[in-house]
Amino acid sequence: MGDRKILHKFYPPDYEPSRRNGRRRYREPGCMVRIMLPMSIRCNTCENCMCRGTKFNARKQEIPGETYMGIQIFRFNFKCNRCAAELTMRTDPQTADFIVGPEATRLNAEDEAAAHEMIQPLQNLAL
Repeated sequence: MGDRKILHKFYPPDYEPSRRNGRRRYREPGCMVRIMLPMSIRCNTCENCMCRGTKFNARKQEIPGETYMGIQIFRFNFKCNRCAAELTMRTDPQTADFIVGPEATRLNAEDEAAAHEMIQPLQNLAL
């Protein structure tokens, strides 16, 4: 029973950490965040549709030198569910929306724009 709990690892006297066979992975810049897709998109590589609300682990990067009225623009890099292709999406503070990169296509963009135009007058009436 006691041998299942390993409290210390044994290092032989001739152990040299520099002679390890393990590879070190290159860590790309940006912090990892958990995001949900704000719109439905289609991967152009495998034609996989990802619905709005799908959760992803994404790399969040600041785009250096790009701001809109002092608001920083961010880029999110994530992988497709099916083919693991790298997909990108970036913020667009001017229109309060997201811009999908060239490796994916936004679905129902016209429907969402039409719905947004229909909601605007209703919001103005509520005020």
